[in-house]
Amino acid sequence: MSGRSEHAGHRAERTVLVVDLDGEFLPPLATLEELLCALATWESDDEEDPPLERQPLQLPAPLAGQVALGAVQRLIEALTPTQSLGPEHGRLLAPDGSHARAPLSVLVLPLADIRTLSLTAQALGNPGLDRDVAGVVDGYAHTLSTDPRHPVHRTELVSQIARVAGLLDLADTEQTQLLVARLSGNPPGRDLALTRAEEAAYDHTADRMNAMWGLGSPATRIFY
Repeated sequence: MSGRSEHAGHRAERTVLVVDLDGEFLPPLATLEELLCALATWESDDEEDPPLERQPLQLPAPLAGQVALGAVQRLIEALTPTQSLGPEHGRLLAPDGSHARAPLSVLVLPLADIRTLSLTAQALGNPGLDRDVAGVVDGYAHTLSTDPRHPVHRTELVSQIARVAGLLDLADTEQTQLLVARLSGNPPGRDLALTRAEEAAYDHTADRMNAMWGLGSPATRIFY
């Protein structure tokens, strides 16, 4: 849910609507950051002291050279303040004020970082990924499991990363433009009651976000 700006001489950016899910999509990004830090250390060690018993680590783009790590760290820094917002940050209300909707924040993010996150998911999920690297990915994926009987594997971590990238890269629509304009003009910390048209735009956008994060299953809707 976003708009692009790619003027010559300026860094391409994307205006993004981010829903407050109490930080649900932050653990996969934090795990990814730890994984990429480990790979960066491995890559650096092999460059400084090439191993004799094997070939030095050669990571695919954008994992190599800490490109993905930098993008993920910037995204985490930008996204974290949008999560677990209390009422003191201002509530997003139904038109009649009867109930609050899940808060939405407007962010302007580097388009390259969003694309890099998507490419990172593709690289980590590639069936041809180096077997030892894939083993490291699996090890970090397991840390996301809350039930030892149901471990999280590489495919699930990759799926979660890809879905975060998808949420940040949903195509812009009239509905998202309406919401961005209204939210951007609301003073911080002040409640905002949606109009009927804005509530319809919110519901349309929520459906798209739920389809992306929940893989289209009504049983896995993340918010309403």
